[in-house]
Amino acid sequence: MKKAPECEHQDLLNKLNEKLSMSEKIGFLHRVLRQRCDFVHRIGIAVYDPQDDILQTYAHSTDGENPLAQYQCRLREVKSLYRIYLDGKPRVINDLSVFGGSRKEHARRLNKLGFRASYTVPIYQNAQLGGFVFFNSRQAGVFDEASLPYLDMIARLVSLLVDMELKQVQILQGALRTATCFSGHKDPETGAHLARMARFSRLIANAIAMDYRLDDQFVEAVFWFAPMHDIGKIAIPDEILRKPGKLTESEMAVMKTHTTKGREMIESMLGNFGLEDFGYTDLVCHIAECHHENYDGSGYPYGLIGEDIPIEARIVAVADVFDALTSCRSYKKAWSNDEAFAALRKMSQWKLDPRCVEALIGCREQIEAIQSAFLDEQECVSKERLPQRSSSIFSTFQFSPAS
Repeated sequence: MKKAPECEHQDLLNKLNEKLSMSEKIGFLHRVLRQRCDFVHRIGIAVYDPQDDILQTYAHSTDGENPLAQYQCRLREVKSLYRIYLDGKPRVINDLSVFGGSRKEHARRLNKLGFRASYTVPIYQNAQLGGFVFFNSRQAGVFDEASLPYLDMIARLVSLLVDMELKQVQILQGALRTATCFSGHKDPETGAHLARMARFSRLIANAIAMDYRLDDQFVEAVFWFAPMHDIGKIAIPDEILRKPGKLTESEMAVMKTHTTKGREMIESMLGNFGLEDFGYTDLVCHIAECHHENYDGSGYPYGLIGEDIPIEARIVAVADVFDALTSCRSYKKAWSNDEAFAALRKMSQWKLDPRCVEALIGCREQIEAIQSAFLDEQECVSKERLPQRSSSIFSTFQFSPAS
């Protein structure tokens, strides 16, 4: 019996099995796509946050300059995309000149860099809108019945890649919520506080992205994982975590371990869920471990100085302090934004990254919108100051708004 001849075949998409960032994966798919559709000059991904109605650029592959770096908008304010959301169907625009007079920033940016046609496909997660895949061309009239089925296949593959990555994020976030619930951990950091400081972190990251060469994936990851900064407090005994008044030296030493314990917990979670190759491991660990490092080197756990402190930790530190200052607690009234801005500038002389401080202060309008959207669960009532809790940011900074 003759042996069947072997057929050598190389998997066209084998590179996707490697450990790559989302932008690297999209770049690879773009190169594959260009072999058949050489008129596609850009593939872009935007992810959708339904809680804020925010569409945020996430990953891309662009021939030449990326027109939409660090860009976000409200979905309801972009009628063409909102219609795709309502209809649940892709959209072809073979002549973008129809938007030539548009006041929307994204339309102006695309036009400025010469893009003349687009094909937009919605991404869904469990029947809910998760974002969009954009195919852009500098040639008009190129998206036709011959190319669209192939583009649909690439769009579906991109959607699956995004879905897999977002599910890993959701697993880690869910592990945090579960651990917090079963530990009985209670702290002044309410769900509203975590929602606000995560969004303040995203504002800062977007504002400094050009200076620090931060891509859209980094910006969104900071938003996702900023709420995990204090996960290590779960491991701190209640008699220390909830103690009113000043901690003793030995108690403060235990309190400070929440940073390193936080990193250990995150690494353990990732291992337990089989996410050892999670692409954001370093980022989320840095947030948990280094958000108490001070810019002048006086912080903990390692006494890092200035730029040696991971930028993600510097971002989250500013966002966390600002929201603590402007939030009501049982032992303090909420400070006004102006009072908090003044305090941040004082702290930028020793504790906080000055660039991150100024970036946040420059986002007043967005800050106020976030504060209005995410109010604390219980209305604050003015009270006499109680003894300051050692776990509060205010046990560290001994000054009043008027100082």
